[in-house]
Amino acid sequence: MESPKLLVLGSAAAEGVPALFCDCRVCREAAAKGGPDVRARTSYNFGGEVQIDFGPDALQAWQAHRDVLRRMRHILVTHSHEDHLQPSDLLYHSRGFAAVPALDEVLTIHGTAPTRRRIEREFWLGNKEPLETKLGQSRLAFHEFRPFDAFELPDCGALVRTFAADHWEELQPCVYLVTLRGRTAFVCNDTGWLPDASWDALAKLRGEVAIDVAVLDDTGMLHGAPEGPAGSEVWTRGHMSAPTILRAYDKLDALGLLAPGCVRAVNHFSHNGGSTHDEMRAFYEPRGIVVGRDGLEL
Repeated sequence: MESPKLLVLGSAAAEGVPALFCDCRVCREAAAKGGPDVRARTSYNFGGEVQIDFGPDALQAWQAHRDVLRRMRHILVTHSHEDHLQPSDLLYHSRGFAAVPALDEVLTIHGTAPTRRRIEREFWLGNKEPLETKLGQSRLAFHEFRPFDAFELPDCGALVRTFAADHWEELQPCVYLVTLRGRTAFVCNDTGWLPDASWDALAKLRGEVAIDVAVLDDTGMLHGAPEGPAGSEVWTRGHMSAPTILRAYDKLDALGLLAPGCVRAVNHFSHNGGSTHDEMRAFYEPRGIVVGRDGLEL
């Protein structure tokens, strides 16, 4: 069986690129050039079955990658911000909205308690109607976990490990290690430098886990690097920028967690980072790091 690919469905932060209402240099160039500079909001699919985040550009992703996404059985939600979760669109997973090929197969949403609360607010629940009733009507299920939990997805043979992110603590945001069919992906966006507890938990996996593909948050693009915008500062909290990215990859390497030949990538870019796709490639590619773009397979 083919090794599962990590498909980058979107590569932008919350605003997208070109961003609504914006006339900055990055947005102007993206509008003029098109191609990889045009970015939808970030989400991923791993091996067909496992989706990571389901934001406002889910329909656009489905239209572009239907053959992959129609196999989706699980959605791992990093956190409940609007660019990573669009609950109402999940209700289309039901008869009357869609001819779902196999309605006996449930689509399971995995998230922390704040994610469940967001879904409850936006699922049009009737008076005292429990969430599980609405989920059942749409052949959906919700699995709640806490940061640092690990759980299996038996129907596709995946193992999911969760770690706390540095991002809006009240939302209990997480990053994920997912092992599927012998390949392990580390999806680490919407976080600054990871909390000490997460680094400690990762360190304990030395000798047990070898990451084959890693994607780190680069919302701040090249801020704080000599090649970045003049006078810009390094991003370390909430999101990362280039110098923090390089330090994080060095730490993952020092912990012995990166497999030989690990694909290293960056993604989740904001136009406010001030760099174009080609400018980021010029910085990252000589360092062996792939710059994310919509539709990229890793």
